[in-house]
Amino acid sequence: MKRSALYLLLLVGTGLAILVSTLGESSSYVDFAEAAANPDRSYHVVGQLDRGFPLVYNPTQDANLLRFRLRDQQGLSMSVVYYGAKPQDFERSEQVVIVGKVVPGPSKQENKSVFVADQILTKCPSKYTEDQVPTASTNP
Repeated sequence: MKRSALYLLLLVGTGLAILVSTLGESSSYVDFAEAAANPDRSYHVVGQLDRGFPLVYNPTQDANLLRFRLRDQQGLSMSVVYYGAKPQDFERSEQVVIVGKVVPGPSKQENKSVFVADQILTKCPSKYTEDQVPTASTNP
């Protein structure tokens, strides 16, 4: 076998190994039930703040601790812990995307599990209402 063919085969094998490892580590959008079923993987969960529970954030005590409950798109509510600063206008957000893992509770009950978020992305209400949206003016 030629040396160049051997190098090409090695290069293709390395590329495939990198691709497979990257796909295995990537997270996907799921609900809390699926995230709880696979606590070893990182997931994106989309939902809304569960306003029936308090938002706990005390920057004078710990500016890098935020606790809240999120209701996913299937209606399941779960406690979320985020070790970082609270995003601006977090309480006003229409939708929240959290990225992280579910940490099962000591009794393995779903309602005792906690989602530990590595990232929080928020979709805030538009600053424009439909009748105030600026339009480009056209000159005749």
